[in-house]
Amino acid sequence: MGSRVPWARFGAGAVATQAYTNPALGPIVLELMRKGLGVKEALTKALEGDPGRQYRQLAAASWSGETACFTGRLVPAEHGEYALKTCVAIANLVVSSSIPREMCRAFLEVLGEKHDHILALLEALKAGHEEGGDKRGDRSAALLVVGKTSTLPYYDKLVDVRIDFSNNPVADLTRVVEALRGKV
Repeated sequence: MGSRVPWARFGAGAVATQAYTNPALGPIVLELMRKGLGVKEALTKALEGDPGRQYRQLAAASWSGETACFTGRLVPAEHGEYALKTCVAIANLVVSSSIPREMCRAFLEVLGEKHDHILALLEALKAGHEEGGDKRGDRSAALLVVGKTSTLPYYDKLVDVRIDFSNNPVADLTRVVEALRGKV
């Protein structure tokens, strides 16, 4: 569900919390990164206080591009994680452990061509869906992008859209985002 997975803060970074989600971990990791901890250290410190950490899957990227991920040993199979210097993706209960790699490939390809983070994130979601997505069928999708706004530090969201309980959530999310960007 999009209300529990993506977290981001301007100047700090972004976090995805999955598997048996503990939604508190996203804000905790972001606060630790804001205070200067590296991504790996922030993930480790946040998970230390979580008795269910072996059921969690997290990915994080700092504002400077550092990435890290964690997959607990009790995360549902099939799962995967893929981290590069500027891109990270995780997946669980999916048809293929290669989905995170394909998502990063699509993200970096579009970002390199178009220099558009929003479009690159949409293409990453499409790639994961096209690779097979969730074993149970994709039901939700979310896109959260933060940046410099005129209302900082109180509001930093450039895009915050989620589609829950859809038969085609990635296509629905794409339509909404394109409409918001004036491309429909």
